[in-house]
This record gives sequence, C-alpha cells and structure tokens, in this order.
Amino acid sequence: MMFHSRKQALLPAGFTAGAALVLWITLTKVVAGGPVGRVLEDTKTLQMLGELAFMFLWNLFFLGTVKDDRLRLAGLLGGNGVFLWLHQILIPLLGAGIYMGALAWAGKTVLLGLFWGRGNREIPPLEQWFFGLALGSAFWILFVCGLSLMDLGGVRLWRGCGMTLCLCWLGAEAAGWLRRKGSEKCTPFRLTKTRTEAILLAFILTMLLLQAGRLNIELDYDSLHYGLRSPYVLDNGNGIYENLGMVNLVYTYSKGLEVLALPLSGTSTYGFVLAFSFWATVGILVLAAGITGSGASDRAGKRRRGLWAAAVISAIPGIMNMAATAKCDNMTLLFQLLIFDLLGLSLKRDSGERRAGPPWLLMAVSVYLLTLVFKPTALVFSTALGGVGLICHILERRRPEITAEGIFLLIPTGLAAAGLMYRTWRMTGVPMTSIFAGPLERLGFEIRYPFNFTHVIGDPSALTTAEKLARLAERLKGILFAPVGEDMAHVIIAWGTGLILLLGVLWLAGFFILKNKRTPLDRFEALLLAVLLLGSLASIYTLYQVDGNYFTLFYAVLAMSAVGLADRFGERGLRRQLAALAVPLFLCNALIACTTSWAGVPGLTPIHAAGRGLYDHRAERDRRREAEGSLALSRSFEPDTRVLAFGEHPAVLDLPCVVQSYYDVTGSGGNVYLVKKLAYFEEFLDYAGIEYFFVEAGYLAGQPRALEIIEDMIEEGTLTDLCFEWGNMRAAVDLDGAAPEDPAAALALFYENYAMEGK
Repeated sequence: MMFHSRKQALLPAGFTAGAALVLWITLTKVVAGGPVGRVLEDTKTLQMLGELAFMFLWNLFFLGTVKDDRLRLAGLLGGNGVFLWLHQILIPLLGAGIYMGALAWAGKTVLLGLFWGRGNREIPPLEQWFFGLALGSAFWILFVCGLSLMDLGGVRLWRGCGMTLCLCWLGAEAAGWLRRKGSEKCTPFRLTKTRTEAILLAFILTMLLLQAGRLNIELDYDSLHYGLRSPYVLDNGNGIYENLGMVNLVYTYSKGLEVLALPLSGTSTYGFVLAFSFWATVGILVLAAGITGSGASDRAGKRRRGLWAAAVISAIPGIMNMAATAKCDNMTLLFQLLIFDLLGLSLKRDSGERRAGPPWLLMAVSVYLLTLVFKPTALVFSTALGGVGLICHILERRRPEITAEGIFLLIPTGLAAAGLMYRTWRMTGVPMTSIFAGPLERLGFEIRYPFNFTHVIGDPSALTTAEKLARLAERLKGILFAPVGEDMAHVIIAWGTGLILLLGVLWLAGFFILKNKRTPLDRFEALLLAVLLLGSLASIYTLYQVDGNYFTLFYAVLAMSAVGLADRFGERGLRRQLAALAVPLFLCNALIACTTSWAGVPGLTPIHAAGRGLYDHRAERDRRREAEGSLALSRSFEPDTRVLAFGEHPAVLDLPCVVQSYYDVTGSGGNVYLVKKLAYFEEFLDYAGIEYFFVEAGYLAGQPRALEIIEDMIEEGTLTDLCFEWGNMRAAVDLDGAAPEDPAAALALFYENYAMEGK
C-alpha cells in the first residue's frame, strides 16, 4: 500500500511535467509556427472564439448557478437554440434528431417485444436505445434494399417513409406521456450537482456547438464527392441497385450511412445529412459517459466518471471534427463503442451465475455485422474488437448466453449487411472494395468492367523496409507531438493531439497501480488497446497516406479506460490535481479543434437572424455558377441525365444530375486505362450511358489528354450539339453519330467559343 501511495504521489509531478512539455510543443510547433497560427490570424476565427467563450459562460451560469428548474431549462434551451438558429442549423438538427430517434424507437420496440415479460433478461435503458438504433438502422436498410429489388426508390419515397416513421414515434411518445401524466412525480431538471460537473458539461456543450455552428460551411472533399450526392450517385429513382455507370472506387462502398440518410437527402440544404453525423457524435459522448460511469459503485461516481469521459472525448479533435462531415466515421465509431459496451456487459457476468441474462455476446455480434456497411476499414477494427472480446471470454471462462432471441437479432443486421454488399458485388464483382478487393480477387472473385482496384493503398514496393521504418518514426513524432508538413496534412485536420500520449501514461499508471484489483473488464481493455495500437502502427507503417481519423476507436477506448482507472486508483486530492491539469489541456485542444477541420474553412456559418433556421446550399451553388458563367448550362440537365464533367474536382460535381468527373475516371480510385485510347474511352461512355459532356472554362488548358479526346470526338461526330455559355461548354454524346461534313469547321467552332482560360 505504501508503494502504491508513493507512486500516486509521484504521478501528479510526472503528469505535470509531461503536460507542460506537450503544451509547449503544441503551442510552439503547431500554433505559433504551424498551420494553426495562420488560421488564428483570420477575423472569422477570432469571432468564433468569442462566440464560443460566451456560450461556455452562458451554459456554465445556468448549469452551475441557477437553482430554479424551469428557469435553468429555459436558459439552456433558449440560449443554445438562438445560437443554432443564428448559424442556420437549428431546423436540420431538429429534423435529423427526430429521424434518428425514430430509428432508435423502432428498433427498441422490436427489442423489448422479444424480451417482453422476461424480467430476468431486462436490458438497461442506455443499451435499449443504442441497440435499438442499430436494430432500427438494420430494418431501414432492409426496407430500402427490399423495395430496390423491385426497382422502387427515389428520395421522395424515402422521405415520405421517414416522415411516417417519425410521426409514429412522436405519436407513441405523446400517447405515453398522456398515460403517465399525473401518475409520476416531476423530477428536478438537475444535470449537474457540483461546480466541476457544471464546468465539464458546459465544456462538452461548447465543443458540440463548435461543430454545429460550422456544419453548413465545412463541406469537405469526400462529402462533396459522394456523401452529399445520394440522389444522383446512390438512388436516382429506381432504388440503390440501379447501375448509374459510376467508375470511381468511392461509389462502390457499402453506403450504410448514405442509405440511412436517404430521407434527409435531396433538399435545398445539406444540413439535414450533415446533422445526422452530428447526432452520431452526440451519441458517442452519451454512450461513452454511460459505459465509463457504469463502473462506479454509487450514483455520484457514475455521474462524475461519465462526465469526465465525455469531456475528454469531446476535447479530442480527431473524434469531434468528424461531426462536421458526411463521412461515416462517427457512425461507425458509435456502433463500435456499442460493441465494446455489450462485450463488457457479457464479461461482467459471473461465470457461475445460473440466472439467465440478456444475450450480450450475440447482441454484440449483431452490431458487428452492421458496422461492416459503414466505413470500409470497419472490417479490420470491428473484427479486432470482436476477436479480443471472444478471446477474453475464453480466458475469463465466461459462457455466453445463447438464446433464440439472441439468434434472431443476428438476422436483420446480417441481412442488412448482405443487402448492401450485394449492391457492391452487383456493380464490381466483389462484395467489398477498397483494400479488400485484391484479396477477394485472389480468392476467386472477378472484378467487373470498368473497375480497377490495384494500388488502392499505394505501391508496397515503392519504399524499402529501412525507408518505411524511418517514415514510421517520423510519422509517430508528428502524430504524437506536432503534425506539420505535407505528410501530416491529413492528420492535423483530425488530430488526437498530445492529450492521447498523456492519457496513455495515465492508463499505464492506473493499470499497474491496480494490478491486484484488476477486473475482467480491465484485462479486456488492456488487450484491446494493445491490439488497436498494433493495428494503428501497421497502418502508419504501410499506407501511403495516413489520415487522423484512422485511430478514433483507439482514442475513445483509451479515454474511457484512462478516466475509469484514474477515478479508481486516485484519492480525492489526486483527482483534484489531475482535474486542474486538464484545464490547460482542454483549452489547448479546444483551440486546435476550432482552427482545424476537414474542409479548412475558418469560422462559423455566417449569422443570419432573419433566415429560416437552415442554410440554402442550392442558392449558394447557383450564385457560384452564375459568377462562373455556367448557370444556364448547369440548369439544362434533368435529374436523371448522365453527364461526364470536365472541371475542378469535386466542385464540378454539384451539377443537379447523375454526374461523374473526368478525375473520377482518371484519378485516384478510377481507371486511367479507360482513356488510353479513344476506343476504350467510348466503350466506357457506352457502358456508363453518358449523354452529355460538361466542360468548365479553363479546365482543358491543363489537361492535354482530355483536350485531345474532345477534339477527336468532335471531328468524328460522336460529340455534337455544342452549346456555350461564357466559355463553358455542354455537348451531347452520340456514339453512333456520323462525321460532320466539315470536321475542321466543327473543331474551329469549339476553339472560337470555349475559353482556355477560366475566370
């Protein structure tokens, strides 16, 4: 005991020194002398910081000072609601939140129906709602797949079905409230009971407001490429199985998030789709708080641990910056944390306990199947998570509950995964693409025309082992301390920061101090962290490009585990010292989060008090097209017109039709072989059903091969009806067309009207 006390006495000093070093490196290398410093010079960033500081103080006042329950609730809802309205995101947040709640309610209803009248298998409310979300999502995906098999689809259909589901949920909740009215006592609205808890919750809300406030303007590359274009690249009216002729890798993913967000797509604002990812991030924080808090023995401990875990995760830009994107990272992470939670509940069950409980392990397997339809790499990390859980069940001699209800729960998620993998197989010949296409091809699958998935992760022979090891060391230095330089460009925008290193030190200290008090869950977390760390190192070593969002599961598990261990081994005085050290770390990380994002747009969405509570991206697109002189041409296409666009990628993809870009064909994820000869290219045009070319002014000046193709097609008569607007061009594709009487005159018409220099 004396030895442990001595270790605990040394921990604050060591942690203080480590925190000071991390802060100094971050402030000097990343802020003052790095990319963050340049963003801080922008007045939009300074205005953002001022607004967020005000909102933090506003929420802290109502959480920590106001005693009246109604006034507290009114202050929190009113202040945050005004902020969201002014930044034009309130309506999308409400709509997406209600829809996600309806999915969870539908799944929860099925789940509780299975276990009706079986009190010995009661499922806690947290798991009811989050597993309900997984189950409801699976049923929705199955619904979409089923109708798509009959060539039924279109965003109007899905929007109507989604609204019906929402109305059913709201009606059920209203009916339940009326039944309970008067029979239950009104409980005080008291989220926090101490000043520290009020500060933590105010910080969490501020970090969420940061992401919500900039949702509308943070339109990143991948979101513009495919995440926000579901009506044109996923379901164009005949369901998700229609072959729309897309050739790029990104259009072949399983599209789990996009299918869930179909009812939110196709409006004048992207806000509804982006808000769905935001609510997934809120779910991550709530679930993390519930998981970490469940390890405490008393209610105060549960609340304290939970708030600290949520606050630490909200301070990690690598997780929080994924809220402001249509990428599926945080939806994947949410369900992976649910798997972690269910595996933990299964391990907590005493091996000698005869009383039957919920089939936690089978429920975890069910969610595992669902994660396979989101982020492509989920197959690796979800399998690692599940594999570690199974190993720990064997080592801890835990016998899982195998019940008929548990087996049934595998069916909807398994079929949902199969339904979306069938779409990928139908398009490409393999059920999963990305890094898995090569291994599947070696197993006997045949890649279909016109896809080419070679070198998806780069050429492994491009560097020697010694060069890769040197690159690994340099990358680790950047990821842990200061991600500056070209190789770290995709790390800084979703960085774990030096806080991750400090959490690792804190976790190691707790794990060894509590070596005689370790639980099965501690050993599960330790093995999982080791496996995730090895997997992360392997990806850093292997991949040509490393993104910061590859490590979010490791970040989240480490944060929850470190907070839980620190709360157990630390006495009250030690906890206070660690809490004091967290203040500068949280402030530094908040600064990093405010100045980094996937799109790199500084500040928040412009304030518009007289607006409709949402941002009109369609009007913004038309203003941009009008400034570029292509508005009339862009409006000339029908929603089901198939277009190949020659222009700046991905901005050129905002045409309101089934459009893919020339870069889609020749760039990363495409198949450059298709433009090697004109005959190959025209074969692809026939496969894809391309009806028109859209060529932005100035683009062809830097694309000699594209210019040569267009010249040849004009001269041979397969590119006709040339139409121009301020140097931009639209041309019809007619692969059976006859050569013009005067090919030189036709080509001269093109050069006379197309602008080789753009605006």
